[in-house]
Amino acid sequence: MFNYQMMTRLNETGLFTWTSQERAWLRMMLNHPAAPEALSPDTLHKLHDMLDGEQEMDLRDYLTEKAKSEENSVFHPLLKPLRQIILQHQGFRLTGRVRNGRISSDQFGFPYKLEYSMVKKEWYVLWYAPLYSKLMSTKLHSITAVEAQLLQPEAASEYADKIAILTEKRKTTVTIEVLPEFNQELSRILYAFSCFEKQVEYVEAEQTYRIELTIPRNEVDYVLSKMRFLGKRVRIADNAALRERMSETAAKVLARYTESESEAQPERTYEEVRNHPVEGSFTKADGVDSA
Repeated sequence: MFNYQMMTRLNETGLFTWTSQERAWLRMMLNHPAAPEALSPDTLHKLHDMLDGEQEMDLRDYLTEKAKSEENSVFHPLLKPLRQIILQHQGFRLTGRVRNGRISSDQFGFPYKLEYSMVKKEWYVLWYAPLYSKLMSTKLHSITAVEAQLLQPEAASEYADKIAILTEKRKTTVTIEVLPEFNQELSRILYAFSCFEKQVEYVEAEQTYRIELTIPRNEVDYVLSKMRFLGKRVRIADNAALRERMSETAAKVLARYTESESEAQPERTYEEVRNHPVEGSFTKADGVDSA
């Protein structure tokens, strides 16, 4: 409770706290070959000045790298121009490949966010398509050309309002209850859902924490994966559809282990079968009771 309140108040005041290990890690990352490509010279210089007195993290003392898969750079050449378009509230015209292989050219849109998928290792640009009044998501690798399009401030403001309305419509809420015996692990549980908007309520009569998550509908599967990871520490309190999905998953897992146990039973000897025949076996085979 104390840690959560302290972190909430720090966030409200705009303060960010970081550990010495995080500062050492950041200094090590600034020496990565991709750093000059990902950051502007001013930002890179400013970060180097801030971390000048910090000790660099040297992982060679702790890790021995014997083999690894091919390392792909997370930097994409379109990141910088798209970031500038977003910061300046401009539109763009896109040309790129769509799913069936055809080329979609000169599509007008208003970009508002860049996202990186840790699972797919891909950068995406999120944008609003005024022609269809829809929110779109496009891989940067699918874009062959992008051209900035100047917008009047009124038009940019109108698009931003529509994006906010459509984003709000896509959201849903899930209330997660922490079982009282695991209250001391609240910080760990909150960390698992740290990427979502949330409100935490403590029900004193039941000594229970209730976490209300506000999530985009397409992130529901991610929340369920976190629920399975946390196991018996938490449960879904209100959303019947998600509770049903968790129940189905648990039933499938239990069924798989039940099958394994039946397969692992030892074969019975002739004497055991003779003394203890399997009831109903002849009934099932012939359709009549042999007894």
